[in-house]
Amino acid sequence: EAVMVARLVPLVILVASGIYLTQAMKLPLGTAAKPGAGFYPVAVAVFACVVALVAGARAFLSPQAVLAEEISEAADPARRRRVAGAVGALVAFCLTLPWIGYPIAAFGFVSVVLWGLGGRWQAALLMGTLSSAGSYYLFGVLLDVPLPRGPW
Repeated sequence: EAVMVARLVPLVILVASGIYLTQAMKLPLGTAAKPGAGFYPVAVAVFACVVALVAGARAFLSPQAVLAEEISEAADPARRRRVAGAVGALVAFCLTLPWIGYPIAAFGFVSVVLWGLGGRWQAALLMGTLSSAGSYYLFGVLLDVPLPRGPW
């Protein structure tokens, strides 16, 4: 049963990603100098399709390895705590985003998740800063996506 699920999930994700890609292709892509509204959704859809294809190929070509990996990971309580922590950080990000704004919420989310996954706090803070600033520049400036600014 676990092998069947390991094969079915990538196929479902591939179908969903393909549908998402067909919808994203309806948006204007823009140019290299000024990306349009469809640039990021198309990139995400292509990435999701590639990941689903790789996971599906792996599940079909080496089902015993996938099964052994799933069994070992399912028994790891530390893994469950990390997943729960990441989900909690994502919920906190979504709830605080309208009040504190995107840059601070993104900084906090990335920093907490990286630290929770075992990174040093200095590295987590640095990556939180870089990813927050970089993603704000990409979406807020280059793609002109309105992002919550917070109280300031």
